[in-house]
Amino acid sequence: ICCQSINSANVLGASSMTADDAVPQPVVLIDQDSDRDATIVQLSFGDRLGALLDTMKALKDLGLDVTKGSVATDSSVTQTKFHIMRLGRKVEDPDMLETIRLTIINNLLQYHPESSEKLAMGEFFGIKAPEKKVLMLT
Repeated sequence: ICCQSINSANVLGASSMTADDAVPQPVVLIDQDSDRDATIVQLSFGDRLGALLDTMKALKDLGLDVTKGSVATDSSVTQTKFHIMRLGRKVEDPDMLETIRLTIINNLLQYHPESSEKLAMGEFFGIKAPEKKVLMLT
C-alpha cells in the first residue's frame, strides 16, 4: 500500500497483480501535485463487479465529492483515478488523507479478503520490512 505524491499520469501500471501472483495487492496513491484544485486518488486492484461503486459510496460517506474519474482495466487489474474535493476544496488535512486511504483499502479488501493476510505480513514491501516510513507528501 503506497501513499505518496506523484507526478506521472499513470504510475500504477499493472503492478498490483502479476501472472505469478494470484493474490492481488491494493495500491493506493494520493497525488497532491498534479491538480491544484483537487486531490487525486489512484488505485489499482483486482477487478470485481461492484468495487468501483462501493468505493465511490465510501468516499461520499466521508463527505467527499468526486469531481472527475477514470477507469482502465488491464487483464484482471482495474486502475481507477478519482479527483476528489471536500467542501469545494482540495483535501489537505493529513488525518483525512490517511482516512481516505484506509477507507479505500478496507473497501477493496471486501472484494479480495485473501489480500488482507498478505498485507498483514508486510509482503507488499517484500521479505524485509521497509527501513524508512512511507511518507505522505502534500
